[in-house]
Amino acid sequence: MNLANQRITAKSAIATLVLSIMLVSTTAIALDASNTPETGYVLCVNKKTKAVTYPASVNCSSSETKLLIAGQKQSSQSASGSSSTESLVTAVLPKVEAATYAVDCDGNSVTATGINVTLSADAKKRGYKGAVVSSSYFLESCLDSSVPVTQNGKNFGGYVWQIDEENNLAMIMTISIVNTLSPVLTAPARGSFLMTYIRGTGQENSLPEGSVGVGTLANINPDFDEEIANIWVGGNFRDSHAPIVDKNGNFVSIGLKKPGVFCRNLINCTSGSDFLRWSN
Repeated sequence: MNLANQRITAKSAIATLVLSIMLVSTTAIALDASNTPETGYVLCVNKKTKAVTYPASVNCSSSETKLLIAGQKQSSQSASGSSSTESLVTAVLPKVEAATYAVDCDGNSVTATGINVTLSADAKKRGYKGAVVSSSYFLESCLDSSVPVTQNGKNFGGYVWQIDEENNLAMIMTISIVNTLSPVLTAPARGSFLMTYIRGTGQENSLPEGSVGVGTLANINPDFDEEIANIWVGGNFRDSHAPIVDKNGNFVSIGLKKPGVFCRNLINCTSGSDFLRWSN
């Protein structure tokens, strides 16, 4: 399984972040798991309680998310490694799930992530109490417009406040307070655990809401700080808007961009900002 940048350009062709992954999804895709060591195993994660169970089949109920653990043919991970990954997903998933939202714009639904920002006086005056960020792809046409920002059926009342065209990022203000993720404070080490989570489902070839990708960090190219690789599964395009987080649920990137990139045009960061600890 390979991961690559969403945009194939001379810049993004240079290796930045490469992950080897497994898949959590509401449908069985990419891997042919039949509950054997060679093909992999299917586990079920209760969407409400987050309890993980082994159904001894390849199907999960509608109230569960399917967790597909790669087998020997798909991954070099040992049985103990798979168990460790399962534990990390179970620990991190509730935090990431709570801080991700779906933003709808002109028929497209994209994943956005809540972050801690100091709202401007104008934003506060207009009644906004939170902010989510995402890649600007599919959101440009909704700039300066109200949009639904939803999570589990609740609308947080969004407004596409700003778009950073240079770095392809967007900020959406919300009427309601949102849960947030913090940036990773140190550059993640090679071989460290990473995970991504999808909320938006309205793009072509996008996976179902609730899909999760996990893997290990191969490397980061420091020369291209505005570019960070996206997760692919067996050649199937995953999501260019979703966050990539570490084992603590802190984000390494959102919308393919490292934390420091948000300080360039989208948010005001002081010199000591957590967003600038290892990227700029």
